[in-house]
Amino acid sequence: MHTSCDEDFQFINRGLRRWRGWSESFLPLSAISASSAVKAALVRSLVAAPPRRVRPWSFLLGVFALFLLPGSAAEPPPSAGASNPNVLFIVVDDLNPSLGCYGNTAVKSPNIDRLAARGVRFDRAYCQYPLCGPSRASFLSGRRPETTGIYVLNTPPRTALPDAVMLPQFFRERGYFTAGAGKVAHNLRTSDEKSWDAYEDGPGNDPQEKAAIESRYGGGDGRPAWHVLDGDGSQMRDGLNAATTAKLIAEKSAAKKSFFLAAGFHKPHLPWTAPKKFFDLYDEAKLTPPAEPAMCDIPPIALQTELSGFAQPASRAGALRGYYACISYTDSRIGMLLDELDRLDLWKTTLVVLVGDNGFHLGDHGGLWAKLSAFDASTRVPLIFAGGSVPAGRVIGAPVELIDIYPTLADLAGFPAPAGLEGRSLVSLMRGASERRPRPARTMVYHYDTATKRDVLSQTVIGVSWRYTEWNGGEAGRELYSLAPDPHEYQNRATDPALVSTLREAQAELKKSPEPRPGPANRPRALAPDDEGKAKQKKKKQ
Repeated sequence: MHTSCDEDFQFINRGLRRWRGWSESFLPLSAISASSAVKAALVRSLVAAPPRRVRPWSFLLGVFALFLLPGSAAEPPPSAGASNPNVLFIVVDDLNPSLGCYGNTAVKSPNIDRLAARGVRFDRAYCQYPLCGPSRASFLSGRRPETTGIYVLNTPPRTALPDAVMLPQFFRERGYFTAGAGKVAHNLRTSDEKSWDAYEDGPGNDPQEKAAIESRYGGGDGRPAWHVLDGDGSQMRDGLNAATTAKLIAEKSAAKKSFFLAAGFHKPHLPWTAPKKFFDLYDEAKLTPPAEPAMCDIPPIALQTELSGFAQPASRAGALRGYYACISYTDSRIGMLLDELDRLDLWKTTLVVLVGDNGFHLGDHGGLWAKLSAFDASTRVPLIFAGGSVPAGRVIGAPVELIDIYPTLADLAGFPAPAGLEGRSLVSLMRGASERRPRPARTMVYHYDTATKRDVLSQTVIGVSWRYTEWNGGEAGRELYSLAPDPHEYQNRATDPALVSTLREAQAELKKSPEPRPGPANRPRALAPDDEGKAKQKKKKQ
């Protein structure tokens, strides 16, 4: 009898070991975390062909044990423990890679630079839709815009994805205190109640900043404008939100409470407002950009941004000064948060992520400003991970996507990622793994054709050495850029016989892109087709 029972339990143990090994080797974490269908399939196969020499009762016990493994639908999310790190999630509005750590020596960004030095900097990170609201809905949900169907500014992600577990919500469900201060969601109306224990983003107390915002969004001139403020920046929106975040870091650390804190900085979004001392960092006479190469064969539909239809700024050098001043102001507020981590000795127990929601044109390509294009200037953003178990001083050159942030944070925090995420964990890349065939990045955007009064879809795939875009499936134009000789994308070589093999590779990759879910598209407000559209655009706030 003893021998028979021993054999039975050996069978159960062997089965469990095999299940664990098989699932960890061949299933993604998302599948393990929602694996009821997989387990059911295993049960059906075992019942159809049960192992020999095993008693029925022990066989049934072994099948039942499958449902006690991690991932059972009835099992609640694991709670945060001592080994699960805090998270400080920093989102900066309209921040392109004009930073010292990304090679722009003109820009003063010492705090972001020191963050990069103590972590991993992704040199080629791309947003999935180059506009604030759609991009944030994408990386906070871990879904592509094609899945969310959000292509305009003010759609709450929860209306499009009622059952999704958003990134802050994921940590809240695991016992973390979650709070947001500033522009994390696009605005308060699009914030997600299930995600936060606390969330705030007020108008600030700086009267000059308020006046500049009202001038821009109250029906004023839409071209880029900058304003030198008299105050020290502490009463601006970003100053107040940084102070709130720093206070919460200290409070939750003292209470020994795991936290997920998100700090959303408005600047360098237009209008460019910053205290005088940050404007004084830049000599306008020294900010004249180099001469641009001639553009070749770029489809007209591609040369559009959010600000198309408005006049050029009064001075391109002055505009650069305003944008850079705002970056340096935001950098100073980020420094407050990093100083707090230093003061409380929290770097070993806190993961820090810094990301821009989309890029920003600065007068390139014949005078493009802002975002909402398929060019690298509009889609490429800074992405930095630091703290906790993140290695220091590394730079990753492979293309990555902002939808990779969610599964990466879950992985670094020690939790299985939830089902439905469309990105991947970047932890192996951070730790030095090489990819035999790096995965391309994907992005999409709609442009408005004023002649036909129709929205035109572009889908883009970005490889290691090229970028390929199709407008309306290629009917409105194709773009192929060879990035080594043309990193800023001025020479469209889609018809170049020398790049036929590259074109075929890029087209094959683009075919793998999902079909976009139907939804309204954001249009440049100066090109809005009717008075109603223009009125709606004038009411938009940052």
